[in-house]
Amino acid sequence: MVNESDVINIVIHGRGGQGAVTASQIIVESAFLSGNFVDVHAYPSFGAERRGAPIQAYAKLSRNEKIWDRSEIEQPDILIVLDESVLTQIIISSLKKGGIFIINSVNNADYFLDKYLFNENIKIIIADISKLAIDNDLTIEGAPIVNIPILGLLLKGIPELSLENLKKIIYKRIGSQKGKLNFELLEKGFKLAKLQ
Repeated sequence: MVNESDVINIVIHGRGGQGAVTASQIIVESAFLSGNFVDVHAYPSFGAERRGAPIQAYAKLSRNEKIWDRSEIEQPDILIVLDESVLTQIIISSLKKGGIFIINSVNNADYFLDKYLFNENIKIIIADISKLAIDNDLTIEGAPIVNIPILGLLLKGIPELSLENLKKIIYKRIGSQKGKLNFELLEKGFKLAKLQ
């Protein structure tokens, strides 16, 4: 679904403690493992470093060349929003024409198309990952953990990450006990994802 451009730039918006940085690291490790990318980078951008503060994490995936630029991504090809409360028109406007907007939300695509002005040819992928996490007891202190399950939606945009590669990386990073539930919810997120 993502074009075959040399570099895919991904920005993840969320709140501190939601695991945006971990998600970006899993994305780049899975991309590298696919063999389709010669260089990958993941890095965070923090404001006030505290739980609940808005944060961004970045992932750059290069098909052909080494990545030298580690600056903030201002115009992503893919925008992932873990927590709808951080979403603004400025964030929406940053997405490139033809980009992919992925969001954890109870709302449908028409809600976002009516509320925000998007660039042309945007694809929207939505699922209520919070409900999925809560229903399956993937929470910390009652808050749903959505960072890994939402990667199932990303698979709709970058299928070459593959379920198999994501599973390997998830199990390696968080162990088999937590990894099993996270991966099961990633698969369910993939199946629940609504694409427009």
